[in-house]
Amino acid sequence: MSSAESILQTYLGLLPASPEGGILRLLVELGIQVVGADEGSLLVLDEKSRSLLFAMTVGDRVSEKTLMGQRVPLGKGITGLAAATHEVQIGAPTYKDIRQTRRRGGPAGAPEAVIAAPMLIGDTLIGVITCVSFRKGKRFGADDARLYAGLASIAGVVVDQCRRLSAAGAGRGARAPLKALGEIGAIEREIAGSIARLSRKRPEALRCVAQILRSVERITLSSGGG
Repeated sequence: MSSAESILQTYLGLLPASPEGGILRLLVELGIQVVGADEGSLLVLDEKSRSLLFAMTVGDRVSEKTLMGQRVPLGKGITGLAAATHEVQIGAPTYKDIRQTRRRGGPAGAPEAVIAAPMLIGDTLIGVITCVSFRKGKRFGADDARLYAGLASIAGVVVDQCRRLSAAGAGRGARAPLKALGEIGAIEREIAGSIARLSRKRPEALRCVAQILRSVERITLSSGGG
């Protein structure tokens, strides 16, 4: 089992090659395409160590191998702050202990700008979705932050649905399944608002969003979760 498979299965209860894992990758890809970033990552929460682990990176295969399994402490840098506050954060990176590929960015490969959006199920943190730009002077804005809030919300729904299906399929004598969390109604309203804002501000992204939602629907209905 690869590091990516081990991390995602351990902390989110799914595999990269699963339909749910494919949707998460699509969400990360959508984000970097729309905001013009160079790379995007998904990090998962390790509650015991109070840190986030890199579980998925898109945009550069070398970076994905370099970043995989590295940790960001909660509250440290833009990514750790997003996790600690449960709010989207944007800005220049301030946490310097992540190893980057040297061919990107400056001498140490450090990015110029970061967006980090918390993945939540209700009020429970499960991870963070990020994107970075290595372009000199690149800055992300409020519209970019709102987009990532929506993407992170969809990611939370995907993981929650996966957990609910796992719980539904578990036999009565089986070990307790992963607990389904959160107020679905509130998440639905948040997603609807995100899609409405996308329609106004970034209509070019709607086709990819529709593809992601259709994939979620197929997973749910084919598994008897509808």
